[in-house]
Amino acid sequence: MSSIIQLKAKAITDYWRKPPSRDVSDAPKHTSQLSSDAFHKATVTVSASWTRLYDQGGLIILLPTSAGGKRFWVKAGIEFVGGRPNLSVVTAREWADWSLHPLDGDSVTIQIEREPPLESGKGSSLFVYVVKDNQCEELPVREVTWAFEQEGEIEVGVYAARPTKLKEGDEDELVVNFGDIAIG
Repeated sequence: MSSIIQLKAKAITDYWRKPPSRDVSDAPKHTSQLSSDAFHKATVTVSASWTRLYDQGGLIILLPTSAGGKRFWVKAGIEFVGGRPNLSVVTAREWADWSLHPLDGDSVTIQIEREPPLESGKGSSLFVYVVKDNQCEELPVREVTWAFEQEGEIEVGVYAARPTKLKEGDEDELVVNFGDIAIG
């Protein structure tokens, strides 16, 4: 994957899953496929001119499809809520959950990292970190304990989404910049 890319998200795009039947996965993404047992970590610096409620971009990991046919995923990055950029982490199994933490600027470096698997080869968690001070300090913000219950092919990379419209007929795009991309 290149070290610098840009994605453009049109209005009404997202990764989101909410009962009873909302399951959206149409946001633009740029990912690499690999075996889950080969994945160790991914890092990116994400920035944009965040202006609209729920504008977002960051890392995404699409996990193996569940026995029930749903694709599990985790996304971590910036989401514009309350008139400001926030660190956002969303995980989705049957349904999604969401967490937010205010940020000081329009840019952040995010890292997702798989802890080493147990001797059985399974059971490792996925950790989400905010990287501060030029990667000298990693602040843990989320642990996803179920991420690697099932091994298989995964996709890891970046995404951008603009879930809302400003007004009827508004189709302008959110442009999200991704730098220092590293997946391994």
